[in-house]
Amino acid sequence: MQKLKRKLTKAALLLPLASILTACKATAMSQAPKMSEQQRRFNNMGLALVVDAVDGAVMLGNEFFADGSDTPFYQSSVTRKGNRAIMAFPSGTVPERVRVVWRDSSKIVGRQDNPAENTYAGNILGDYTIPIASRIPDEVVKEIRKNGGGLRLKFRLKPDGVMFGWDIERFEGGLPRHSMPGGDFLQTAY
Repeated sequence: MQKLKRKLTKAALLLPLASILTACKATAMSQAPKMSEQQRRFNNMGLALVVDAVDGAVMLGNEFFADGSDTPFYQSSVTRKGNRAIMAFPSGTVPERVRVVWRDSSKIVGRQDNPAENTYAGNILGDYTIPIASRIPDEVVKEIRKNGGGLRLKFRLKPDGVMFGWDIERFEGGLPRHSMPGGDFLQTAY
């Protein structure tokens, strides 16, 4: 009898906690941004981000924003051809649009207690918003679904704009191999 009382007491104590956790999960799920039909094409696909600049350009205080967000998914004090960034795409979702901004300064300003709110000082020299998800052809998506690989989203900055490209990355013998390049530039080797 004592054992049964303990089990009932534990269940009574844990019931409110389970309700709270369920409510939190439901709230978090309802706040997740809805993906467009274009974005759903890339669901569960490996994504990589590649950022560089055209030869001779030096871009300072770079920030990349997805789909109207105020929080950048990528920041770099200096972007040029020689310091290319190659990394997993931070959000895991192909954005509809990306806004790219650069400045005349690489000085970081913000809050020491919350680095996520840091930005760059200086005047904005470049501010471009470009379409992303809608530009990538269905054939590229079908090829990845059929034969594997990941999608690379490539951004190349230049003083008068942003070029966007893509390709498929697969590893053979431990080395990356790239195919089906498209967009504003077709280079796959960096």
